[in-house]
Amino acid sequence: MVLDSYRKNADKFLDPLTKKFSKANPNIISILSLVFAALAGIFYYLSHYFLLLAFIFIIFSALFDALDGKVARLRNIQSSKGDMLDHVFDRYSDIFIILGMTFSIYGNVYLGLFAIIGILLTSYMGTQSQALGLKRDYSGIAGRADRLVLIIIFSLLQFFITSHFIVYSVDIYATGLLLIWFGLAGNINAITRFFDMYKSL
Repeated sequence: MVLDSYRKNADKFLDPLTKKFSKANPNIISILSLVFAALAGIFYYLSHYFLLLAFIFIIFSALFDALDGKVARLRNIQSSKGDMLDHVFDRYSDIFIILGMTFSIYGNVYLGLFAIIGILLTSYMGTQSQALGLKRDYSGIAGRADRLVLIIIFSLLQFFITSHFIVYSVDIYATGLLLIWFGLAGNINAITRFFDMYKSL
């Protein structure tokens, strides 16, 4: 994951927030992240000025997703059940947001399907590595943190830049370009993780 190298910088911002949420149940924080992602997907689908609300809720979803694990570690209450919930909710969050982008006036069903396949396969390869006794694989350019940052940036770009171009009768907006990237980068990343895992077994 590209943003791993900036984790320490992010921790300077997240640590004070983690302390403020220290009494909260990490699973509740995970649920809130999922709810925010669903709202973000709905507002993205509604398009136009609702993109600003989508932008805000994506930020909140990403923030709470980062906080749940940190709060669990701070309180020393990490558990396999919590880890499982976090990863399942992350996948649903990914799908909610991508579906909102796909079915908005800026998206495209085929590009959205391509993006979802790339995202889910990347995540699957990472956790499958751990299931086979190896370390969980976060390598590559299509990690979740990277995706969330790109979605935040492109939702704002889409609000300000409404122009598009046409390729084979398909309108390509900024959102469509992002879906294409998720599909390409995700599938390439999944294949790379597959071969890394295969070599390590």
